Amino acid sequence: MGQLFLWSAPRGVWAACPPDEITWLDRGLLSGNKDLKLHRAPRCAGLRYVQHRWELFSRDTTNQVYLAPDDGQPRLSAEAVRRGARHVLPPAAARYEALAVVLEEGPWLIGVGPWVLRLRLDAPARPPARPAGPPSQQQPPTLDAAVVGEPPARRGSPPRPDAVARVRGYLDRNTTARMAMAYYYQDYILGLPAPQTVPMIEVVIALNLSGEGAVSDHKKQLQGLIWSERGHARDLAGFLLAHDLLTSADLDQARQVAADNERSGVCAMARQRLQYRPRETPKKA
Repeated sequence: MGQLFLWSAPRGVWAACPPDEITWLDRGLLSGNKDLKLHRAPRCAGLRYVQHRWELFSRDTTNQVYLAPDDGQPRLSAEAVRRGARHVLPPAAARYEALAVVLEEGPWLIGVGPWVLRLRLDAPARPPARPAGPPSQQQPPTLDAAVVGEPPARRGSPPRPDAVARVRGYLDRNTTARMAMAYYYQDYILGLPAPQTVPMIEVVIALNLSGEGAVSDHKKQLQGLIWSERGHARDLAGFLLAHDLLTSADLDQARQVAADNERSGVCAMARQRLQYRPRETPKKA
C-alpha cells in the first residue's frame, strides 16, 4: 500500500494520512478556520483509501477542487494550481459527491478557492524477491492463483501519456460519439448516487444512431485511444469525467437532440426500425 502525506506548514513536517479514515480538506485544515467560505466535514473535499488506492473526492457544493502536479516551487499560488490542473472536480450536487480521482504516485498540489495544499503519494514498499529454489522445490501456479485477481492487462497499466489529447481530438471531430457517450453516462455526469449507464439500445433510439452496436463501438474506440490493451470498460467513465472530456454541456446537447428526435417522430421510426418496445413501468397500487 502506498503512503499518502500532507505537508503541515505550521509544523514544517509531512503528516501521514491514515488509510482507515477520511482525511477531510475542510475549513480548519486549509485555512485554520479563518475562511468562512470554506465548508466543514463532511461537506468538503477529502482523501480516502478505497479498493487498494488513494482517491481525491469532493462533496463541496460551491467550490471547484483542482489537482495539479507539484513542480517544487517554494511559493504556492492558487492561480498556478488552476492553470496547471490535471484534474478538476466540479461542485457536487446536493447530498452527492463529484466523481473521485485516483491519485498517482508523486508530489501534488490541491487547490480549493484561494487555498493550496501540498501532498505526496509514495510508492508502496516492495518485499525483497525470494530466491528461486531447485526445480524440484518450485511449485507450479495453482488454478486459484491463475483466476483470482485482476487480469494481467488491468494490473497497474496506466493510460497512454497522450491519452487525453487523443480522446479530446476524437470527440471534437466526432460529435455523434461525444453525444452518445454523454447520453450513455448521464448518471455519472450528473453525479447521481449509484449511477447506472443508460441501456445502449435507448441511446441508439434517442440519438438515431446506425445500429445497436454503435455505442459499443464508440466505447471500444475510446478505450483503444486511452490504453494499450483491452479490459478497461469499467475505467472509461472515470477517465472521461476526471479529465473533463465529457461535461454537462455535452449532456445538455445530447438531451436536446433526443428531445427534438422524439418530437419529430425520428425516435418512433428508430424503434420501428429496431423493433424495440420499451419496458412498461409497473403501475402503482
